[in-house]
Amino acid sequence: MATASEDVRSGVATIDSVFAELLRRFRVNYPTFRIGDDLIRRYHLAASTRGFVILCGPSGTGKTWLAQAYADIVGARTKLVAVDPSWSSNEDLLGYLSPLDGFYHHTPFSEFVADAAREWNSANNGGRTSREFHVILDEMNLARVEHYFSRFLSAMEIRTREGVARLDLAPGHTVELTPNLKFAGTVNIDETTHGFADKVYDRAQVIELPLSRDHVADHIRGRDWAPVVLQVWDIFREVAPFGFRVLDEIDAYVAAAEEVGTDWRTALDEQLMQKVLPRVRGDASATDAIDDFLRLAADGYPLAEAKARAMRRDLEEHGFVAYF
Repeated sequence: MATASEDVRSGVATIDSVFAELLRRFRVNYPTFRIGDDLIRRYHLAASTRGFVILCGPSGTGKTWLAQAYADIVGARTKLVAVDPSWSSNEDLLGYLSPLDGFYHHTPFSEFVADAAREWNSANNGGRTSREFHVILDEMNLARVEHYFSRFLSAMEIRTREGVARLDLAPGHTVELTPNLKFAGTVNIDETTHGFADKVYDRAQVIELPLSRDHVADHIRGRDWAPVVLQVWDIFREVAPFGFRVLDEIDAYVAAAEEVGTDWRTALDEQLMQKVLPRVRGDASATDAIDDFLRLAADGYPLAEAKARAMRRDLEEHGFVAYF
């Protein structure tokens, strides 16, 4: 019988042994991980069954972190692919056949897919469990997914039915899409991104990472500035939510400021202006939040107060608020 550790690597086992081992490794290896056990369980099930998971939520909530940490825990080889807004075809992701030299020019992504297929076939021939290969498409909706990922979407459907799918790269050039190859995509939803066609949703499991107030409070507990930032988080949570990345940058900035003799209140004032207010944009629905922030900033945060007051005037004059 396979052990829990072996089951975690293969992705095939009862949920009790696998999930218990996953959680143990997560909490040992990533003690500051601010994602609940239930979300880890959902991600594990989605990755194990469908093999294509879309993680969505506000920026800085740990989407990429979760995908990378999970891959590390199960011993997968990982490829992080930063999606470019200019991508418009499969060739941007998969490479192309050059008409000049007759060679197929691979991308690191297409080579990774080929490596996964070689590992799968080698493991099957050797009677061992195949290592998993995890692709993480970072900010995958900066470009239209159905344009640059369309061949994979079709091949995934075939893989679901038949186990292995053949992907045509160019005449005379193919690669196999094997069961040990898993995909995760991280998604931020704002005015710079694209929506998804139904064919994308049909082939993926979509998991939203909520930004929990309790997790935010735990993340900054013990800092002198934590009560103020938690108030600011409460004020902007609906119109301009910010996550752990911003909190970590505030923490690093304030710590560095104190090392050069700057009071934490002065440093926090600068961070409210430099890290929080640039995220605030929208129409009249942001009015109450800005007014609440102005009342808080009036108590010793002059830089942030002045900037917020200027943004409030723009809102009154133009019906829209933005940092610039």
